[in-house]
Amino acid sequence: MKLLPAALGLVLILLLVLNPNGVEARPAPTGGHEKKASSATFFVFGDDFADNGNLPLIHPVIEMSRQWAYPYGSNYIDADGFPRPNTPSGRFSNYKIQSDFIATMLGLEEAPPAHARMAEKTCDPSGMTFATGGAGVLDGTSHEVPALAKQVNTFRKMVKDGTITENQLSRSVALVAFSGNDYASTGVIGLSSPNDINAYIGKVTKEIAANVDQLLKLGVTKVLVNNLQPIGCTPSHTRTNNYTTRDIFGNLGASIHNDNLKQVMTSKKNVYIIDVYTAFVNIVDHMAGKGSELSKQFKRKLSPCCKSLNSKGYCGQQDESSAEFLYTVCDKPNKFFYWDDMHPTHAGWEAIMKQLEKPLKVFVNQD
Repeated sequence: MKLLPAALGLVLILLLVLNPNGVEARPAPTGGHEKKASSATFFVFGDDFADNGNLPLIHPVIEMSRQWAYPYGSNYIDADGFPRPNTPSGRFSNYKIQSDFIATMLGLEEAPPAHARMAEKTCDPSGMTFATGGAGVLDGTSHEVPALAKQVNTFRKMVKDGTITENQLSRSVALVAFSGNDYASTGVIGLSSPNDINAYIGKVTKEIAANVDQLLKLGVTKVLVNNLQPIGCTPSHTRTNNYTTRDIFGNLGASIHNDNLKQVMTSKKNVYIIDVYTAFVNIVDHMAGKGSELSKQFKRKLSPCCKSLNSKGYCGQQDESSAEFLYTVCDKPNKFFYWDDMHPTHAGWEAIMKQLEKPLKVFVNQD
């Protein structure tokens, strides 16, 4: 559908506020589990869709550290297959996240350990996660956490000092996963000119491209890059209509970002855009006859399993005395696509990655 200039301006303005609650990240369990034999090394960059522990635990728990507290990790299963309820691991989910499912495709047990939780001058044989909750692509939009260039620079230093070896790089796959923090910045919301907004979106996507180039120059063999998910379907946008109506402008805005991203990535070799937008849409906003089987497993597609009692609150929030929970949690998370206001459940991520697994494996395995 072609947009008239006025409508396009509205879409772009709405895109700038597409994530009112901010974006955070979560980490991978670091309990010393033995990993499956794998020929791949995995390096992860981005925000909450990929972080597995880089954001610190803060007492008392605040919004940006809630991933370390109940009910996050409430469906965790240990390496032997036994449930371990209430085992927060720094992920913004009830169990696994996107980077874990990609790691499994690569033959790993889970996403590689978070950089912040590793000893200095060490890198796990499986790789490392640099993604940090709340991060943005551009510096200054990241809630004082490392933006993409800083994450890549940390990786670069570890390559240059030999912490990350040439052998690891020779079989490496990187994931770059960002989900919208750059468009939630208060400094961006003031932009009103369509030209200014278009330029800003172009700046975001060009910065992604520049850092992908840097990863390739440093020796990464394959790079996976997420496009932007349908923001208008997230519970933070559907709550005002009792989780029944999608924000079509938010989704169209995400599409504009994705079109820009595709343009700057087209000519790059060994780079693959992960179409999370379509994979999400097939479940939460699918057209009749498309994606319906995957969609059927979720009785709740637009509402969160863990719901704050206050529209400005968050999953896991407690009162000042820590005596009262200010949220509710569903009984069957596997029937909900979204875990909280922004992030999918374990079952949600599993359904997303099931759609993407075949083309991802083809890309990773090709010479």
